[in-house]
Amino acid sequence: MTPSAAKIHVGFAIPTIAIVAGLLGACGPTKPPSDDLGIASRNLSAARSAGAATYAPQELRAAEQGLSAANAAVAKHDYDQATVLAEESSVNSELAVAKTRLGKAREANDNLRRQNADLQHEAARHADGAMQR
Repeated sequence: MTPSAAKIHVGFAIPTIAIVAGLLGACGPTKPPSDDLGIASRNLSAARSAGAATYAPQELRAAEQGLSAANAAVAKHDYDQATVLAEESSVNSELAVAKTRLGKAREANDNLRRQNADLQHEAARHADGAMQR
């Protein structure tokens, strides 16, 4: 091989190797979604602590199942699917917390309405008793 032919082969080989290496790197596994899994886990804990088992059991169950499925996807090295499942779990946990807050607010509202009705009834009874004297 002549020196100029060697230069042509080397000049062609280096860019080709760089392109192939880049393509192989792009096809490699993505990194595990540890941040997404951590957020999903914290959101699930927050939903449980808020009382979602009582006020939003379906959403809590969906969040639990989603996080479990995300962890299973990580075990299979399906990181893209794990990310999607972890994000869905987070959203279900947030929904469970919101429904729990709504349920508690409705209960508090109902209690205040009952107390108000009791006070009005008691005030009316006292007013009737004062008029009869």
